[in-house]
Amino acid sequence: MAGQARILSPKEIKDIFRMLATPRDKAMFALGIYTGLRVSEIVTLRANQLFTESGNVRHVLKVKRKKKKNTVYSDIPVHEKLKKILADYYEHAEFDIWLFPSEAAASGHLTRAAAHNILTKAFESLGLEDASTHSMRRTCLTNMSRSGVPLRTIQEISGHASLSDLQAYLDVDPDDKRRAINLLRY
Repeated sequence: MAGQARILSPKEIKDIFRMLATPRDKAMFALGIYTGLRVSEIVTLRANQLFTESGNVRHVLKVKRKKKKNTVYSDIPVHEKLKKILADYYEHAEFDIWLFPSEAAASGHLTRAAAHNILTKAFESLGLEDASTHSMRRTCLTNMSRSGVPLRTIQEISGHASLSDLQAYLDVDPDDKRRAINLLRY
C-alpha cells in the first residue's frame, strides 16, 4: 500500500538483527517484530512487565493502552525467540523502573525519537527504502494475518479499536491472491 511502512522480509529481519550493535537495540527491534507494539509503547515498557523479580522473562506481556475514554488491556504471549533476546539483554543491562532506561531523557526512559533514530540508522544502512519503526508493527501484524490468525485475535494483540482500523495495516501479498484463486475447486 503506497505511503505505508515497508513490510520486512525474513531475510531483512535477519540482516537488521545483525546490523544492530547492542543487546538493547536488538531487544527494541525484537519487541516490535514479535509483539506488534508501536515504538512509543516499546520505550515506555517497565522492566517488571517483561522480567520477574528473579530475572526470568515472563511468558505474557501485559500492555495497558489509553484509547480515547477507555483503557484497553492486551495480554501478548512472549515468543520463544523474543525470550532469548530479552534474556541476553537482561545480562547486559541495568534496570531501574524502565526496560530501556536513559539518563539523558527527562522521562527516565529512552525517548521515541531516540529509538526511532537507532532503528532507522540500521534500516538506512541496509538500504531498506520505506522502512521505518512502524515497519516492525506492520510486519508483525501482516505475518500473523498471512499465517491464518483470525483478525479478532490480531486485534486483541494490536489494540486496534476496530477491525477496519486493523485491516488498513495489513498488506496483501500478490502470492496470497494467487493461492486464494487456486483454492477454488469447481
